[in-house]
Amino acid sequence: MSDKQIQDWQEKVRSTFGEESKMYDYLFSTMNNFYYRYMETTQDKNLQTKLLSDHKWGATSFEGSIVDALRLSNPVAKKGIIELAKSVPKGQGALVKYELSSEVKELGTNQGEIHFRSVIHWGFPDFTDETKMSQKKVVFKYGNLTQFRKELALKLEEACENFL
Repeated sequence: MSDKQIQDWQEKVRSTFGEESKMYDYLFSTMNNFYYRYMETTQDKNLQTKLLSDHKWGATSFEGSIVDALRLSNPVAKKGIIELAKSVPKGQGALVKYELSSEVKELGTNQGEIHFRSVIHWGFPDFTDETKMSQKKVVFKYGNLTQFRKELALKLEEACENFL
């Protein structure tokens, strides 16, 4: 690429993502696509990113079908879900909880840091026992808008390996 082409490309990226609100829009729309692929369940569909706590965005879903929950290949989660199925009578409707979140530490045009976290939790009914969960954390640091645009989905994909 020539210097002119590089400058044109950088200007295009700046005009697309140059404001913080546009960067959040891109982050949220990318996350929404991941919910569809990894977190939709028999009872929770069309998940959308929402504020979970200060600077933390994401979505939560619940799977009421243990058979569907057991389709995961994650060995830790699979073992825990089997134990859940054995310990909770079928009539009580055991649930498995899924969560994908992003904690925005900094979201700037010149640099930023986002912490992604995916969770599978089989600690039904209150989901407070942290020994009954599988989680994956991924830290995404970027140094410019081009890197943000190119690597955001890759980092989310890495976090979502927990759901496979």
